[in-house]
Amino acid sequence: MTHRFSKWLVSVAAAMGGAGGALAQASADSAALDPNEIVVTAQKRTQSAQAIGVAVSALGKDSLAALGRQDVSALATQVPGLQVNQYSPTVTVFNIRGVSQNDFADSQEAPIAFYNDEVYISALGAISGMTYDLERVEVLRGPQGTLFGRNATGGLVQIVSAKPTDHLDGFVTATVGSYGQVATEGAVGGPLSDTLRARLSFTTNHGGAYINNRIGRDLGGSKFYAGRVQLAGDVGDGGKFNIKVQALRNDHDRQGGIYSHASAVPDALGLGTFIGTNENPWGTCNGCDALGYAEPDRDPFTASFNGPNRFNRTFWAVTARYEQDLGGATLTSITDYQDLKKRYGEDADMSPATNFSYSTAQDLYQISQELRLSGDTDRLNWLAGLYGIKIHTRNGYVTDTTGAFGLLEQYDSVLDTESVAAFGQLEYRLSDQFTVIGGLRYSKDWKRFDFVHSENGVQDFVFNKTLFPAFAKRRFGDYSGKIEIDYRPSRNAFFYASVNRGTKSGGFATQAFGPFDPAELSFDGEVLTNYEGGMKLTLLDRTTTFNVAGFYYKYSGYQSFELVGVTQLIRNKPARIKGLEVEFTTRPIVGLYLQAFLTLLDGEVRNVSLPGGAVLDRDMPQAPSVSAGGLIRYEFAAGPGRLAFQTNWKHDSRQYFSTFNAPVDREPARWVGDARVSYAFDDLPIEAAFFVNNLTDRKYRLYNLDLSGPFGFTQQTFARPRRFGGSLTYRLK
Repeated sequence: MTHRFSKWLVSVAAAMGGAGGALAQASADSAALDPNEIVVTAQKRTQSAQAIGVAVSALGKDSLAALGRQDVSALATQVPGLQVNQYSPTVTVFNIRGVSQNDFADSQEAPIAFYNDEVYISALGAISGMTYDLERVEVLRGPQGTLFGRNATGGLVQIVSAKPTDHLDGFVTATVGSYGQVATEGAVGGPLSDTLRARLSFTTNHGGAYINNRIGRDLGGSKFYAGRVQLAGDVGDGGKFNIKVQALRNDHDRQGGIYSHASAVPDALGLGTFIGTNENPWGTCNGCDALGYAEPDRDPFTASFNGPNRFNRTFWAVTARYEQDLGGATLTSITDYQDLKKRYGEDADMSPATNFSYSTAQDLYQISQELRLSGDTDRLNWLAGLYGIKIHTRNGYVTDTTGAFGLLEQYDSVLDTESVAAFGQLEYRLSDQFTVIGGLRYSKDWKRFDFVHSENGVQDFVFNKTLFPAFAKRRFGDYSGKIEIDYRPSRNAFFYASVNRGTKSGGFATQAFGPFDPAELSFDGEVLTNYEGGMKLTLLDRTTTFNVAGFYYKYSGYQSFELVGVTQLIRNKPARIKGLEVEFTTRPIVGLYLQAFLTLLDGEVRNVSLPGGAVLDRDMPQAPSVSAGGLIRYEFAAGPGRLAFQTNWKHDSRQYFSTFNAPVDREPARWVGDARVSYAFDDLPIEAAFFVNNLTDRKYRLYNLDLSGPFGFTQQTFARPRRFGGSLTYRLK
């Protein structure tokens, strides 16, 4: 298989005639854009977000800066239908419109794809820390399998880096915050010659430990560095390239297993329920888990951890992009290599005793190549391309319960994935008002899984293509596609109706404990078909936008993550989701910006087999039925500069963290808000800001893992408590 993939890459490179990597070139669509319009590249060319039949939200660099120094989870406060589960830098899980997959095994890929400058990032542990010196972030809701392809079943998040400019440009920001946080971000770039440009970007984040550990070092603190170098230039007549090298480093962070302990016991369905302080269902002590431990207070930000709680990561990548104007068509090549080494450990029992610890090690590399041709005429926009990717990930796990049960589980796996795809899309303008779009992608995946498990040093299970050829080596082939009709009666009104089909191939589960069923380790692919209609209105002299989208998801083979006791499984289940999204923005007067959004969801997974044996329909996880939010920003002249006030709030109704909908997984409804004040001088390139995140100090969870069956507790991760900070930014002018 490696030989076949290598030949494919060689043939693509040969077809490129030795070309390298490039800046995106705006298509003819961008020529008519209003300077205040939000632009996106959701269809592989620059367009107004108000003129495409995709539910998309985009945050530009000014909006991202106004969020303050937050990680990618801050996007959920301003994007409809988006939830972010980043309970540790080791895993970042996006949920869009109720679509996600919450398995924490390092070998899994998500159905919400993450892209960095059009490059797919397969490793969930490589995502955190990439959101610095950005031009914008785009969140596309609904299947995006035709043009973006890999595992964009439910949508995608794409970050777009700030590119080298033809003039001197740069900034540096220093931030200090609660819990001893000290962070920096900056960039400098400009022309090296008439045809060559460069940009250097960096960020650091140190401190910020917010969990008080009674018996050791505090948890939640960061020791993070990242950098990015880009070289861009012009080649001959109509050629452009961009070569990007980037690296991320977490150096012995204290962010592994930042949990809060809560005692629990299974109910009649086998689902965890919380134990009261005066209850003793395990016969150990009042309020205690099955191992005899209870937290002495109800503060989720105090703990008694004696375990490793470590996180180390080194990630680096090289991307080469080349774009050539062929006169009537544009040829684009994107070549990428990624390398990730990650080590993680946690005190899984969350107590002073050494009962249960969990650690992982991952070594991954990824190679991908995209080659596409695109062009347009008066009525037709077209695009066709090829895509290939190879992912090799070696993962080691140790689940140590010798203190509790006398068991030491060691298991290692190697997953090789190779995939090739062909795709195309046609957009034909029938008249000045009507446009039809058709797209198709066919993907072929080859996956091989080698898995070895040992208990107490004795090998007890081996899973590979020799022993289990029907399960350990699998081939998946399926198509994604879209049919859409757009109606634009005027420049300020846009209506669309579409059917989109997205796919994600099958894979393999990673079990910590036996018994092992070879058939259960392998799971099939999933298909999501989205029936959607929407409208996008630009009103009041183009100062206001009002967008509505309604959708129905028919989900076949939803890859449901289920934890049965201590056995991690992914089972294919039928599911369906229906919903409505509303977005509103306005600039009614100079300096005032208002934003509001509302998402209504109704989703269920069918025929879920619960640990107690019952088979029931359950709510989709991380899918609140009502989600609403808004932002107010007012900026005005004050003295020698401009003063700005901003606050944003978001409400989520109750939701569950797992497919089982256990009582301990039920998260109550909440409102969460932030505030920021900034001052920018007119004659000095300096801006100062003060921010408060989680303004009301709301205690709410981002994650929960129900381990009530074997251990009598549940692992909870709470969002960071209220924190204050200030920043100072200097910009080159």
